[in-house]
Amino acid sequence: MIRKKLTKTLITGLTLSLILLTGCGKDKEKETTEATTQTEAVISIESEDTMTNPSDITVVTKEGYVLSELTGEWIDEKLENQRPLCIMINNIIDAMPQSGISQADITYEMLVEGSITRYMCVFKDYDNIEKLGPVRSSRHYYVEKAHMLGDLYAHYGWTSFAEEKIYQLGVDNMNGIEGVGNVMYYRDESRYAPHNVYTDGEMINAGIEYMGYSKEYEDSFQKSFAFNLEDTDLEGGITASNVTMPFNAYYTPWFEYDSEAKLYKRFQYDEAQIDQETGEQLAYKNILAIYAPYSPIHDVLLQIDWYAGGSGYYISNGKAINITWRNENGVVKYYDESGAQLKMNPGKTFVEVLDSNGSGDVVFE
Repeated sequence: MIRKKLTKTLITGLTLSLILLTGCGKDKEKETTEATTQTEAVISIESEDTMTNPSDITVVTKEGYVLSELTGEWIDEKLENQRPLCIMINNIIDAMPQSGISQADITYEMLVEGSITRYMCVFKDYDNIEKLGPVRSSRHYYVEKAHMLGDLYAHYGWTSFAEEKIYQLGVDNMNGIEGVGNVMYYRDESRYAPHNVYTDGEMINAGIEYMGYSKEYEDSFQKSFAFNLEDTDLEGGITASNVTMPFNAYYTPWFEYDSEAKLYKRFQYDEAQIDQETGEQLAYKNILAIYAPYSPIHDVLLQIDWYAGGSGYYISNGKAINITWRNENGVVKYYDESGAQLKMNPGKTFVEVLDSNGSGDVVFE
């Protein structure tokens, strides 16, 4: 067997310059000191060629930072092994506008009973959340998704199926109707129940400590997503300036592409969706619209088969491409038409989980 290994290190032009200027008030002669410090992104490219197993490995480093497994963006290296918080958020019209969800790295939207949807928002860094909610109850297929993302799961109430799934999978959960509720959640009296349960960064950390949960990943954790090193336009694909998600005849949220910001702005209930804390419209770099099989259980409740696999779309920078998804060792991953793992653009992602048994086609305009 012939084996060759090539290693090449490149110092890129991705530098950050800091210029410090100091002056002497109104003196005619000003003393100016300029100091420039550079943080260099070092790209180490290693390729191994063998007769049986060719591979390419690219490693990017930046002093003091790591690339987030949820967004592909640089974050403080102290967060590298921190498990993200997955938290259930109300999404019916009586709960609008929601608070704090624009900070989520990933937002999952799935159907629940009654033809409505609920969110699971995922936060890598939750220390600085000022107000988040309204928090709502768990469903077992959200529990399964939280398990894939690190097992730190927050909710206010549950179904019997969700309770069973939490204990079956060993998910570290913080349920507001149990003892942690007084530690981690509060009710905003300006709203009416059950749409008035909220939390914040300090309370989230207090809840994790109260329950005795570790904030760090286990060694066996698998990443769900892959990212480009920099923003990359999709080749070919479908024009996707406006994208409508047909959950059912009663609920069809949509996104409009802002070509200047290169983000998708979200609309639902016939208006722009706003984060109450910022007053700004929700906007995302990436959209994943996937089809998964929902089926009814126990009269009105639903379930999702996360092992079935299926099709969908990846949408970014005004274009959409066909993708597939499949469950690999208990984790859902996404693939492009060539069969390679999908690489998304760095940024926040909104994941729409449509019903392959009932939702219509995504509408692109």
